[in-house]
Amino acid sequence: MSSSNENASIQAFFQPTPSTSPVNPIHDPAHSTETVGDGFTANEIQTALKPALSSPRDTWHPAAEYAECEIRALQPGPRAVTFMGRVANIFDVGVGTGKTPKSAKGCVKLCVKDERAAVTVRVWWADEARYLAGLGKVRLGALVSVWTNHISNGESGNLSSMAAPLFASLFPERDRSCHLMIHSRSDDGVMLKRPLGHSDSRPLTGLMTLQNFVDGGYDVIDAKILVVVKSLVERKDTSVVENMNVVVHDDTAEAALGLWGTVCCSPGTTLSAAPTEGVAAETLSTNPDAAKAAEPWKPGETVLLLQAPGSKLGRFTYLNLRSTTLVDVDPAMKDAVWLRNWALRQKCREAVNPPFPRGVFDLELLENSPLRCLYSLADLDNFARAAPGETFQGYLSVIVMEVRLLKNYKRQMLFAGECCCMPLYANALAATCKGCGKGVNLRLDPKLLGQVIDETAAVSGGKLLLSDQAWTELLGRTPAQLLQMSCEQIKYLADRILFGRLTLAFGWTGDESKAGGRICLMGVRSG
Repeated sequence: MSSSNENASIQAFFQPTPSTSPVNPIHDPAHSTETVGDGFTANEIQTALKPALSSPRDTWHPAAEYAECEIRALQPGPRAVTFMGRVANIFDVGVGTGKTPKSAKGCVKLCVKDERAAVTVRVWWADEARYLAGLGKVRLGALVSVWTNHISNGESGNLSSMAAPLFASLFPERDRSCHLMIHSRSDDGVMLKRPLGHSDSRPLTGLMTLQNFVDGGYDVIDAKILVVVKSLVERKDTSVVENMNVVVHDDTAEAALGLWGTVCCSPGTTLSAAPTEGVAAETLSTNPDAAKAAEPWKPGETVLLLQAPGSKLGRFTYLNLRSTTLVDVDPAMKDAVWLRNWALRQKCREAVNPPFPRGVFDLELLENSPLRCLYSLADLDNFARAAPGETFQGYLSVIVMEVRLLKNYKRQMLFAGECCCMPLYANALAATCKGCGKGVNLRLDPKLLGQVIDETAAVSGGKLLLSDQAWTELLGRTPAQLLQMSCEQIKYLADRILFGRLTLAFGWTGDESKAGGRICLMGVRSG
């Protein structure tokens, strides 16, 4: 062997050992051109975060046959039943804290009654937007139909009330076997309007006047008071719930009825056209009286029968709705008719400047009639007393003894109106109500004319109700032109009218709800 082979080491036959291990390439997601997913598509992620609840526009079809029955025939237990009634109470149970999208976020407890019994219906909701659009606008007195597959017995007293011991739980957004329909367009305002226990042959048990309720009647179990709406105070939005006060009264006393939460919608506008799922409103009008039944509460006309209301007595009586309270809106009973007629008479009699009655008198017929009757004030008084319910028209010849144009002009009281039971005065055709902030159209104050007399009697100031045409003929200018006159010009106009003899085309109606017992003047002629 050569010398080179002798000097070779065995290491020469192997690859050299590296000083460090090889470095693996690092994957940088920021600089990577490939998109690695998590195994879910974008639609699947969106569905998991916001699961699609049943659409409110989907027509609900019962999956089984539901037995129609009255509320008094309901029995606890599993059974597919449907019943109809009117909402007698709306009570917000509270807002839940469910973490999942399909969890219940809140519950509204409704008391539904017919003419013989009542039942509690708890409606759960998960979508607040749909709740506000539908169930959040349900009103007291609304006609509803309920479909449910189970009726429970509220023995604990927390889930129901003494007046409505049975209850049904509805969650229409999750359970398609239950449903609640609000008859917003087919309600004729007549069906199921009798109060519980009412009979024409005997008085309603526990019914008392508002003054008797204040004097101690609130201690009576299931005490009932019949009141009429006097005024509606504008809704106030707070950070927690909505509040609305309704001033109610009867012929003995006056009180404020406080409404909180969902029930605040009862005096206001009609139901929304976009109801929540499972709280559907009808889309077809089947009765011409449906629009009248869905009208907002009207001062002087809407009558409320309150059973077991909450109360807070003090300098002013305050009423509220508890979970056990039942409310009948415009109940079908004789006492309600009498109270409504009394309230209409009081409203017109106490009004500062009531509107001139329309469609009652005919000035053109009076002026073109071949027979023209000239009455004295004494004749008018005798005719009105002899035939209290009659309506007639004719002429009066009187002398104006007092004109308050200049006095009211300086006091900013030329025009008058009323809103929220508060008189409004201004030297303008419109003013803003201090109670609700709404604009109110004003008319010339009837008290601008003081006492007027003839040879037989006298009429005090404010007892003559002039139409717009009569004011224009008396002043020789329109109300808008009167506002453009200076103080000296108004004084001259008042002096020209004072002690002048006027021939008045008048009308009289015995219905005090139309004119408030005032002489209505349709036109003014000099001489």
